[in-house]
Amino acid sequence: MKKSFFLFIVICFSVACHAQAQGQFRENGKILHMNPEGEQEWNYAQAYRSGNLLFISGTVGNGDMDKAMEHVYKVLQLTLKKYNLNFTHVVKENVYTKDIEAVIRNRDIRKKYYGTHTPASTMVEITRLFDPESVLEVALIVEFVKE
Repeated sequence: MKKSFFLFIVICFSVACHAQAQGQFRENGKILHMNPEGEQEWNYAQAYRSGNLLFISGTVGNGDMDKAMEHVYKVLQLTLKKYNLNFTHVVKENVYTKDIEAVIRNRDIRKKYYGTHTPASTMVEITRLFDPESVLEVALIVEFVKE
């Protein structure tokens, strides 16, 4: 059973990595699937646009917190770029972690992506994420700004 679950995770990760390079837009850019098969199986999308807001699903990272944070923020950056946005467009961030102290120690990784931008943010320590191996999950709300 554990081997099957592990194989499933490896396959999903491989598909996700391949899909991250491409992504799949649906409904005229309203919905973005980075991993179409996996996301549709669970009825969610990596990103969903509603009006001038973009809701980005929780993006997870495994392993040591520094590597997990770097991975999460790179995937979020990739998702933002698909919409020609960046972290200065983020208005709300939700961070869920199994180790808040490790997040605090690695806050410079987060700062590298946000620079001087300061969105509203909630950071919560939890006992478990959907994937028990994950140590961090970050979800964003982003605003499209008319320039």
